[in-house]
Amino acid sequence: MAVAANNDQQQMLLSRSGATLIAGVLSLAAYWGWIFSTYSSTVINPFGSDGITAYLALLVIAAGSSALCMFVTALAPDRMESFFRGTGGTVLLAVLSPIGCIPAFLSRLGVDVTFAQALVPWIVSTFVSSLIFLKTGAFFVWLKRAKLSRCIALSFLLAAMFYVLSLLLSAIVGVLLVMVLPVVSCICTLVADRYMAGAQPVDKGTRAAVERRKESLGSRIAELRHFAPLTLIYTISFGIVSHVVLYLASVHDLIIVIAVSILVSSVFAAVCSFVFKANFEAERIRRLLLPLIAVALLPFPYLSPVMKVVFLSVAVFGFTCFDAIGWGDLADEVRDRGLKLFGYLSAASTINFAGIFVGWGIGYLLFSLLGEGGYETGFGIVSIVLVILLILNLVMDSIGETEGGGVAKTTEFRDTWKERCMSVAQSHKLTKQEERIFIMLARGRNYKHISDELYISVHTVKTHIYHIYKKLDIHSQQELIDMVEIEL
Repeated sequence: MAVAANNDQQQMLLSRSGATLIAGVLSLAAYWGWIFSTYSSTVINPFGSDGITAYLALLVIAAGSSALCMFVTALAPDRMESFFRGTGGTVLLAVLSPIGCIPAFLSRLGVDVTFAQALVPWIVSTFVSSLIFLKTGAFFVWLKRAKLSRCIALSFLLAAMFYVLSLLLSAIVGVLLVMVLPVVSCICTLVADRYMAGAQPVDKGTRAAVERRKESLGSRIAELRHFAPLTLIYTISFGIVSHVVLYLASVHDLIIVIAVSILVSSVFAAVCSFVFKANFEAERIRRLLLPLIAVALLPFPYLSPVMKVVFLSVAVFGFTCFDAIGWGDLADEVRDRGLKLFGYLSAASTINFAGIFVGWGIGYLLFSLLGEGGYETGFGIVSIVLVILLILNLVMDSIGETEGGGVAKTTEFRDTWKERCMSVAQSHKLTKQEERIFIMLARGRNYKHISDELYISVHTVKTHIYHIYKKLDIHSQQELIDMVEIEL
């Protein structure tokens, strides 16, 4: 069965579902191209080269608008999803998302644009573009981890090309290109949704279970408490680093260096993803990204301005990849547990976008307090703190994955042992996936082994274990083993 599943995964790119893959990859590429062009460029800066401080303040508010969008969606996820996943909602997003570029377009035509005049279009644009981000979650759910690394790498490569192209074109055409990107993302997302709906049979039982599921925002946030600490660490770091690299690149006229750094990084990621096997483990990529980000941040105080921009650009790209993998983890949860897409992802993204907002705010506060002279020195100190936090989290996560023991039962009464495990699982109303993981935990298996065996990420395993412990009212793997042994 495992071999057949693996073969299905390997052949996905060659199947009739290729149209869904193309539309999904383009939707992601267009969205991330818009993100790169907004937060790592000055193409749509409506205030000119002398107004970089005002533009950075606008980006802080834009990040806050995205966080607000996630929070509002989390309050009424069913209504938001039913509308914005439909044709009418998609058209509305496609119409509203580009208006944040209008102030920059008018500025290129010679019209003076004030901060107050640019503020409202930017808030609206980033608010609705965050809904486009949520819509792409359906594609991640459909992927089921097969080809995930390849699709992400290819999307990043296309996004980097869009980003570089916006810089190389004339000022007005560059702004128009950025305006088109969220529209393209909307159209491709709608197309991908149609293909996915037609390709997959509707499971009425599953749909009924999902429709009956009513969860409060508090319960959904509580479920994410194991996810929140790492998310806040990397999103706040991401926000601070993004602010610093854009400021340095702007004052030293090095925006093209950011673009080249991101393009080279995306080419490297694409080559690696296509050289390695298709189901290259996301958790392994995650573990490579955190040290890469730490290495990129550590030498900051000792580098020239050009190399500072290069290293920080690589860190920004690493953070973005890390975020995309986390997005895939959350999509796993939606699929495996029959959750509603907007309901679960919006709660998780509230934490994500709030961290980015705080990070951008910290970056802007550093600049305001220290001024141009002390800004780089202040970030040099902050970067050391960020490196320590990233490494500490990586170490603690490794310790968590190797904890737990236990001994599998001997052959003589293994059937009886499994029967008792099933009895415990059924009496506590565990789902089928939780039941599988419960049995493996009772055998003493660790997170990594379960992840490899079930073809799911370690993050997803941790979430399932959290729900198993909650249902069984226990707190450790040893308590779970003891519970089975008591049954025996």
